[in-house]
Amino acid sequence: MNIKKEITSGFRCKTYIVEENKNIFIYQEYKDNAYYQAKKKYDILRKIQEKEYSAFIPKCYKYFNLNNKSVLYTELKNGQSLEKVRKCKGKFPLSKIAKELSETLYKVHSIKDSECFGWITDNGCMGQNTLLEYVENEIERVQPVLEKKLSAEDFAYIREKEEEVKKYVRSLRNIEPQLIWYDLNPENILIEDDRLSAVVDPGGAKYGIKEIDLAFIKMEVCRDDNDFQSILSEYKKLDENVDEKLIEMMGVLVELDDMMLRLGENIFIPIPYCSNFKKIISKNIN
Repeated sequence: MNIKKEITSGFRCKTYIVEENKNIFIYQEYKDNAYYQAKKKYDILRKIQEKEYSAFIPKCYKYFNLNNKSVLYTELKNGQSLEKVRKCKGKFPLSKIAKELSETLYKVHSIKDSECFGWITDNGCMGQNTLLEYVENEIERVQPVLEKKLSAEDFAYIREKEEEVKKYVRSLRNIEPQLIWYDLNPENILIEDDRLSAVVDPGGAKYGIKEIDLAFIKMEVCRDDNDFQSILSEYKKLDENVDEKLIEMMGVLVELDDMMLRLGENIFIPIPYCSNFKKIISKNIN
């Protein structure tokens, strides 16, 4: 194996570009509590490409265990992250990639082979039986940090929004889990020549509902409503059964998760243009 260079690595892994037998790959090493990620990503990428092939999702070639590490080989996709493109060019309208991005997500969402909602481990989905149970679990997960860090008044407002979400979800019927990418942030969207090159890194993938992914994009990727409407309109051409109210409700959960990271781990996350909690966030972060 000839390691060409190390590229951007996160908390979970070391990432390199490697050459083997004149072929170039992305090579990732996972250790400790991220050890399971190699098999998880391998399983997800293979599942998508075998059922609903997408030119915008990297092919996955192999994974294996090596001493105290797990290793994953995936296809190298060219391009810069949307985050870097925005830093270089300023505003980048998502209408330029809305069609391709929506089609890619739709292929991911077409996989409905789980009976539960929740996180994916190397032993399958470990989650809840209903969407309501999933929502309640997500709320319970963030509560301790938010209650500790926020004023009584601000926490009471959070609780009101959480009850709105639960009330709406209780009104829904026959909601089945589907695979979602979830952590589709500007670092995981690659752009080349102003077009979509790839959607990478399904490390946050889980079983949920398409509205969670659309909410995540709205909160984490879009800069304004024109960005979001361009993606929503393209997605609706593929699946007209999109619940826009449910997207709004799932956006509350996405933002609460971000708020927990901001307050509990001091991680910088930009405030969404459509934030439900802008005033609370602004006065509680440095």
